[in-house]
Amino acid sequence: MQRRMSSAVSLALAGGLAMTGVVAATATTAVAAPDVTAAGVGETPVGAQAWTRVSKKNPNRSYWNAADDLRVGNEGGTQGLSRAYLRVDTTALAGATVSKATFRITNTGAPSCTGRPVELWSVGAVSARTTWKNQPAKGVKLATVTDAKGHDGCAAGDLEFDATALVKEAAATSQSSVTLGLFASNESDVSAWKRFAPATAKLEATVGRPVPPVVSSPEFPDASNGVPAETAKARTPGTFTFGTGGAANLEKIVYSSDFDPREIAVAPGASAVITPAGSGPHSIYAYSVDKAGRRSDQAVYRFWALGNGGVRDSAGDLNGDGLRDLWTLDPQGRLRFSAGRADGTFAAPVDGGASFAPGSRIAAGGDWGEDGYNDLVVLETVPGLGAKQLRVYPNNGLGSVRPHDRIVLSVFESDPAAGNDHWSDAQDIADAGDVNGDGEPDLLVKQGAKLWVYTGSRSGYLDMNGAPVLVGDGGWDTASVIVPGDTDGDGATDLWVRDDASGDLFAVRGAKDAEGRFDATSWSTAHRVKIGSALDRAAYPTLVAAGDLDRDGLADLAAVGADGKAVWFRATATGIDATPRPIG
Repeated sequence: MQRRMSSAVSLALAGGLAMTGVVAATATTAVAAPDVTAAGVGETPVGAQAWTRVSKKNPNRSYWNAADDLRVGNEGGTQGLSRAYLRVDTTALAGATVSKATFRITNTGAPSCTGRPVELWSVGAVSARTTWKNQPAKGVKLATVTDAKGHDGCAAGDLEFDATALVKEAAATSQSSVTLGLFASNESDVSAWKRFAPATAKLEATVGRPVPPVVSSPEFPDASNGVPAETAKARTPGTFTFGTGGAANLEKIVYSSDFDPREIAVAPGASAVITPAGSGPHSIYAYSVDKAGRRSDQAVYRFWALGNGGVRDSAGDLNGDGLRDLWTLDPQGRLRFSAGRADGTFAAPVDGGASFAPGSRIAAGGDWGEDGYNDLVVLETVPGLGAKQLRVYPNNGLGSVRPHDRIVLSVFESDPAAGNDHWSDAQDIADAGDVNGDGEPDLLVKQGAKLWVYTGSRSGYLDMNGAPVLVGDGGWDTASVIVPGDTDGDGATDLWVRDDASGDLFAVRGAKDAEGRFDATSWSTAHRVKIGSALDRAAYPTLVAAGDLDRDGLADLAAVGADGKAVWFRATATGIDATPRPIG
């Protein structure tokens, strides 16, 4: 539950602040302590920060911090006409959201119990040089109180003045103090004078949370009451405006979303471009922060993003623009996303949203969920487990992964002696595309000298649709394999095999069995055709099936060099061009 909190802060007119918390709460909110604290909490104020009075009878005399009572009004006789001034420390309110302020001071003397008006004004600064002849200028009249105390039949007591306007302004402009003036409304009336005890003066300010932001978007209208008639598709940039709701004195507005938990600050009333990655319901979370650092309650803006009609992204497209993209790992194991361009070049790599331990292997390909996005499969060592795991990191649809939504791939049969989880001690994996034509992503696992093909399943079990197929047993430990797809148009998936030591790259044609189904074991016996060279593992530790990057109809090759930089090699009619081209 979000707590709606306000606190009345009592600021003593003293060299040190003394504050008492008065907390208001509704039936649906929790009672909380004040969010402004200082030394002396709960103590009785012991004195004013500064005060003085001026006397018309003694025009050159200073009464700065005098021990006697403050005099206000015309007492006649030897005293004559007086006015009083007090300086209040408002440092603790700097930048706060003040909703109400009350000035209190004890009226210790009056000529009678008949109420007479006394006024509270904002005035200019006062000092030890303040005299009748050197008075501060009047500002704005804040309040008038008609009362009288401190006479026979009406004991001394506090008079209360509304000082909200002045204190709001002081808080908004972070003033360290304000100065108040007390004046009799009729300075000719000798029955209207009053005396006040300066040590009793205090200012009580009700400090509350700022107003929550008001969020709106023309592309993604409010969906609190159902899906709007007009709303944009997922992966469409939307302009979201964070209105102040009429609140003043705000420092910033902070927002996050259900699809991006990072908190991002914007100026009050500003807009931000936010792109919802997935279809369906989404929420933007936002709160205001005033200049005193106090947070508002959280606003939740609900909207709906339309889906893509069940159409899956094309192979290798990681952000939905129809072009081939790449995921790579930098030398520190951080995932990097490189958005492809139609001309075979890439945008500069950006953060992909996850980091992996040294030695982890990645494969990008296939929708392992139900959102139509191509996800990331990672072979990684799990500390304390003693074996490697295969994990799927869902793509957010824009090229970053969602680590908190990862799933662990498994098998029904996992006996160490005869189980199907051959990746527990494997060295590498590769995206196999959809080798069996069932519409689900498949995977290659290289376990020592053995190469396995696993058919994918949305259940997360890789032997759901049959046990893994052993492509071959022997020689795969000295090779790297990638799957470029069906490169010759015969309906069977082909394989590229690199001799890690020599750097030669070979194409291996796939074949179908007598029933017209793809036969993965054909890769182990098919003739190998050399299509590239100078790609040894020492120079290029990782090879990646890049697809057709330059849209010439041929499958290209990508790699990560020993220096951690990603490059790609253009395919030609006779093989793979030896010239590395930078990615990003």
